[in-house]
Amino acid sequence: MTPKENLHAFFEGKPYEWKPVGTDKISFQPEEINEYVARAFVSQQEPFDNAHKGGGPGWFGIDWEYEPGAGGSISLRPILDEVSEWKEKMVFPNLDEIDWEAIAKKNADYLNTDCGIQFTVFTGYFERLISLLSFEEAAMELIMEDYEEDIQELFTALTDFYIDFAQRFRKYFNADWVIIHDDWGTQRSAFFSPAVHKKMIVPHLTRFVEECHKVGLIVEMHSCGFIEELIPNLISTGIDTWAGQGICDKRKLINEYGDQFRFEVITNPKTPPTDMDEAKKFAEDIFEEFKDKNIMFWTSPKRCGSRQAFEVISGTLKQLGQEYTKKKFA
Repeated sequence: MTPKENLHAFFEGKPYEWKPVGTDKISFQPEEINEYVARAFVSQQEPFDNAHKGGGPGWFGIDWEYEPGAGGSISLRPILDEVSEWKEKMVFPNLDEIDWEAIAKKNADYLNTDCGIQFTVFTGYFERLISLLSFEEAAMELIMEDYEEDIQELFTALTDFYIDFAQRFRKYFNADWVIIHDDWGTQRSAFFSPAVHKKMIVPHLTRFVEECHKVGLIVEMHSCGFIEELIPNLISTGIDTWAGQGICDKRKLINEYGDQFRFEVITNPKTPPTDMDEAKKFAEDIFEEFKDKNIMFWTSPKRCGSRQAFEVISGTLKQLGQEYTKKKFA
């Protein structure tokens, strides 16, 4: 079973050979999509210097600036005074103008992989509202009845666009995995109540997930912040997985919702290991703790300190997973 096949089997509830790990996917976010350049998240066959080339104009007429400290981009200025202006001031990209087949040809060697191919939709709903307005204005208008119809219409239009975008990645690049990016909280709490989240965001995210599933895409939620109270809503959308941050009590959430949802367990050492025996031991301990849980492992090469440590951790988790699941499905 290839990593790509194993990913789909795991999320489709079929027998799989190991719990998915960090090396099972590659990221594909080509520079021809200006949003990826603007957000400094280009990943493709030809090397791209995100730190020096990142930033600039992105989707919908929003300008971004790369911020080295954050390792990503921040929007420079709002383009709307209030959300009711979106129809007249927002410019939706014409996806038909992109030469999708040429991008696939240019990256043919990179895309010829037995790993899962992953890409990101920047930026979902609340974060997109922030980039169009400002944080304060977005937070206020999201909960005001006077703006509800405008926001619902905007989020419907965004969902239509995101679905089209995601389905093209599946069609032209044989992508397997889409991350929809939308931070929902601070280090202390969610930005909004579960009731507001359920009313204003959940229906749109649910439709995005449903349409992605129809074409065979696995959908991951990227949402930072202390958002434990929003997890039941997130699960209700049918989304496949969420990693989240360490400020959320993942062990508690797995025990509470693990029979309904496949969480990602973050497997980044607190201190990047310089000794590979130490890296292996770290992976062994993590696997032992979660081996009987319905989860996958997420490891960041950057947070492991070196590619070698990342590969040792991922490789150990995969090997142990193969041994464990071989017995499980025997």
